[in-house]
Amino acid sequence: MTYIPRHKVTDLIPNKFKAIKIAALEARRLNERARNFNVALPGKITSLAVARLIDGKVEFFDQKERARLARLEREQEEQE
Repeated sequence: MTYIPRHKVTDLIPNKFKAIKIAALEARRLNERARNFNVALPGKITSLAVARLIDGKVEFFDQKERARLARLEREQEEQE
């Protein structure tokens, strides 16, 4: 099992439960893509997902941020 220091994840996402949820969603995404393209991933999918999260390769938004971006997009569309 791969050891990942908690502070590496919580430095990016202070709420550890939210960090776990984001890593789990990334693991699901990786697993689905591997199945669709019939590719074997090197190592555990959860470890890969957390490593991608730490490396900054995973985009994540909280609900407030996602709602704010959607509102800005609507406002831009209305102005055009």
